[in-house]
Amino acid sequence: MVNFGTFPAFELAYDTGGHLVDPSSETDLIQWLLSDGKPTTDLIFISHGWNNDMNEARQLYAAFFAAMASVQKTQNVATQRKFAIGAIFWPSKRFADSDLIPGGAAALAPSLAAQLNAQLDQLKLILAADPAAADKIEHARDQIPKLEVSQSAQNDFVFALASAFSPVRGEKDEEFDDAIGAVMSGSVPGHTVLARLSAPVFPAFPTPAGSGGHALGLGGILGGITSAASRLANLFTYYTMKDRAAIVGRTGVVQTILHVQAAALALRIHLIGHSFGGRLVTAAANALATPKAIATLVLLEAAYSHNGLAQNWDGAGHDGAFRPVMSRPEIAGNTLITHSVHDTAVGIAYPLASRLMNQVAAALGDANDKFGGMGRNGAQHTPEALDDFLLPVGQAYTPLPAGKTVRNLNGDGPAPKPTITSHGDVAKPEILWAWLSSL
Repeated sequence: MVNFGTFPAFELAYDTGGHLVDPSSETDLIQWLLSDGKPTTDLIFISHGWNNDMNEARQLYAAFFAAMASVQKTQNVATQRKFAIGAIFWPSKRFADSDLIPGGAAALAPSLAAQLNAQLDQLKLILAADPAAADKIEHARDQIPKLEVSQSAQNDFVFALASAFSPVRGEKDEEFDDAIGAVMSGSVPGHTVLARLSAPVFPAFPTPAGSGGHALGLGGILGGITSAASRLANLFTYYTMKDRAAIVGRTGVVQTILHVQAAALALRIHLIGHSFGGRLVTAAANALATPKAIATLVLLEAAYSHNGLAQNWDGAGHDGAFRPVMSRPEIAGNTLITHSVHDTAVGIAYPLASRLMNQVAAALGDANDKFGGMGRNGAQHTPEALDDFLLPVGQAYTPLPAGKTVRNLNGDGPAPKPTITSHGDVAKPEILWAWLSSL
């Protein structure tokens, strides 16, 4: 047992297949819950996102629960409850550090090539279990010096890179996986793929330094084929990490939840996830067969489609991949979803995928674009959702109307500065106030 904030916490580490690295960690958590003198009333399972190793995840958890303890004390909210934490760790640190990602007009071609080589090194780590994938990535690497001048090299690069990856193993991310699948199928020539990705990217707001989760090099505004190749490599990394997060959630974390529920029937269980951790905890909830098995769900700048919880999101009868979480429903209380235009990591990933399909929408990833992310726009086409704003600590929220169980919390205020300034800016007292007061 460790402590995050003032709360007892148990660290639960899972491998890429969703297996507990140390099964005794789950046993220790359950035994503590059963033997503690003053019974725990609420257990929070929390998951970090990508670009977090274990130490970075611990820092996030420490900051998040320090903010929770502060709000609980200053606002005298939920003080009658006794909280404990199941701190989830999953293998997500498998790509180039953010300072290697092209950051703007100052980036030069040699550094772009170095960046792309670093990305391919990291992709080899992601696919380390598949020796054949390493050979394909090395073949893609051999094409880098020729990318700007040779269509044949461009075709070889895309084909070699795409053939190194497997089809998605879990819930499909609306539109995003179709775009990646089109590249993997070879139905679009490699030079066409890179041409579509080669236009400069202009985020709505610059990504602040040190924001955490510079997931796709989204500060990069350079055009050109080498930049396009870098974006494609990052899209494949995104594709793999989101799939891995869902696997860990629906195979490993869900089993831990079930074991805890069987041992402590009266315990309220809450799921909180940041970035791809939001996809992880949603996948865990989706895998539960018992309605209202989870007390609350909190998605912090979640990195999956804003149609993930949707009903008939395309007008053709298709529901989001995680629609059962709402329709069964799996959540007994409220679902809170933070989102912000300042989340460029999620806000640009989906429009980039739209380019693969040659569907560059003028909306560029906002709520009107079918290629949009939860952390950018909140839940769309979800009848249970109410659009709201993240309020200052102490300011009361209006009760949700009948039939509404999801509160989309827009973090773009109050003026003059946004409450949520970036993808990683989630250890906010305002967020903890929104959640604690909803209990």
